Amino acid sequence: MIVQTVTFIIKKEGKERFDAKTGKDVASMLEFPGCISSECWYTENKDTCEFMLVSKWQSKKDFQNWLKRPEHLQEHREAHQNKEATPSIVIEKIRKSYEVSA
Repeated sequence: MIVQTVTFIIKKEGKERFDAKTGKDVASMLEFPGCISSECWYTENKDTCEFMLVSKWQSKKDFQNWLKRPEHLQEHREAHQNKEATPSIVIEKIRKSYEVSA
């Protein structure tokens, strides 16, 4: 089993939009084969918000398959194409993978 985390530090004005996005991601993970659990943690300070997606997977391959699903790849393509028209609200993204030890 592995635990995946991805932390997004975002501009505060993007809070509602990002909250909706992470909600869809958690629901998608929970329905995906190999996902054991998924949740999103949230905190904010004066200038930024932080969303951390935490998910447990049967294997790293299961998580990679979730990342490669067509709708996820399309979201990234659209974000990249609209980069100049819509500046990103993401300040920093940190992804980590952990293996559960005995």
